[in-house]
Amino acid sequence: MTISVLELFNQGKLGIPEICEDLYVVNDHFVAVIDGATNITGNLIHGKAPGRLAAEVIQRVILEARMDVTLQELIADINKNLQILYEEYGILDDIKKCAWMAPTACLICYSHYYQEVWQLGDSQCMIDGQLHTNEKQIDDITANARALFLEAEIKKGKTIEDLLEHDTGWDYIKTLIQLQYYLQNDRDSQFGFEVINGFDVDFSRVKTIQVPKDAKTIILASDGYPMLKTTLNETESELQHLLQTDPLCFRQFKSAKGLQKGHLSFDDRTYIKFEIA
Repeated sequence: MTISVLELFNQGKLGIPEICEDLYVVNDHFVAVIDGATNITGNLIHGKAPGRLAAEVIQRVILEARMDVTLQELIADINKNLQILYEEYGILDDIKKCAWMAPTACLICYSHYYQEVWQLGDSQCMIDGQLHTNEKQIDDITANARALFLEAEIKKGKTIEDLLEHDTGWDYIKTLIQLQYYLQNDRDSQFGFEVINGFDVDFSRVKTIQVPKDAKTIILASDGYPMLKTTLNETESELQHLLQTDPLCFRQFKSAKGLQKGHLSFDDRTYIKFEIA
């Protein structure tokens, strides 16, 4: 069986490839979408956003991986490489003190050898039209808190245009977003969730999707697409409609962040549709 890419699109919210925090892998053994976490501090690590740094490490490890590498082996290798980076850059102690400084990413990866999709984080998958998501409760909490705040801002006299210039809803929930980092890979918390950040992952909470033997088409996408469709054109059309009708992403599609003036979308995005035959 072989992998044939049918459609592929990758674009950062600013349209600058070098700073896009979404990366991807396509080779004979793996198809993966890597979604680096949004930089909430504004600080760079050796000139790169933390999410971009994490995504680059993950991309490199997958490209170098054996075709029969297991999910556990892959994550262990990624984490080892991240830890080496933390030591090299002298940021390990800072990360332990301030968890939100850790380079962090989500990963969704198709293994051709195992005929499986590994879903670690909130990226999306569609297999022959069947959608597989991995949403988490903590995102609903922050998205709804932001939506409530923005509705109140509008009632007080602010306009959508004002809020596209300066999203005070994001300012309001920023503390909650930072606190989320303390719950990453926390198996004991009701709000714990799995990500790749250089530290241990609870594999019992990582989704593994067995691809049916007769499956033909698989789509992997980051959460920069609020509605995944069976073609790139339809998926893009849904996104553009949302950006026109609810650019702040707080009514039709509630999110922790919305469109900012001058940006192309509310988030970086990647869409890969491929055929296995």
